[in-house]
Amino acid sequence: MKIMKGWHWGTEAEVRFDQNFTRYDRLKLGVGTDYTFWKKRFKVGVTYDYLNYHDEDYFESRHRVGLKLSYTQKIQACKLSYRALFQSTFRDERRGDYKFNPKTYMRNRLTFTYNVKSQPLKLYASEEFWWRLYHPEHNIVDACRTIVGIEYDITKHQALDFYLSMDDEVQVSNPKHTLSLGVVYSYK
Repeated sequence: MKIMKGWHWGTEAEVRFDQNFTRYDRLKLGVGTDYTFWKKRFKVGVTYDYLNYHDEDYFESRHRVGLKLSYTQKIQACKLSYRALFQSTFRDERRGDYKFNPKTYMRNRLTFTYNVKSQPLKLYASEEFWWRLYHPEHNIVDACRTIVGIEYDITKHQALDFYLSMDDEVQVSNPKHTLSLGVVYSYK
C-alpha cells in the first residue's frame, strides 16, 4: 500500500504444513516498508517477521529482520528482477543453547515474471540461494530454492499466491530436500 510518493508498506501472513498437510510446520506474520527510486527500478526496504515453528514436541517463536535492495527491469509483459537481502533470525535462548544466534544470511534471488494480458494473473519462476554469514570458518552457500507459481490479484492491495517450492540444502552433512505446495495471502 502506498504511504507517499515512492514509499510503500505491506503485511503478509503465511501458514505452512508438512507431512502431506497433516502436521502444522510454521506460521509467519510479516510487515515491511520500502522506497522505490530511479525510474521505479531500484527498491530499498526493511522487513520484520514473527515466526512460530512447531519443532518436535513444542512450539518456538523466532524473530527475523531484513534489509533488502532490488533492481527490476520490465520488457513489455515480462519482468526480470534481482533481490539481495541481508537477513538475521533470532531464536529464543530459553528453548536451547544455540551456537549461533542470530543466524545471518545474504539471500540472493533472481525472478522472472510474466503478466497475463487483460487478467489479474502473474506467472513467475525464481531461483534463490542462501549465503551463510554467521559462521566465519564456513562462509558458504548452504541452501537453494526454486519456486514456480501463480499470483492472483484479488484487489489493488490484496493478492493470493499459489506456488510449488523446491528447497535443497547443499554443502552440509545430511542435506534436506523439500518439495512444498503453498498458498500466501498478502496485503500490499
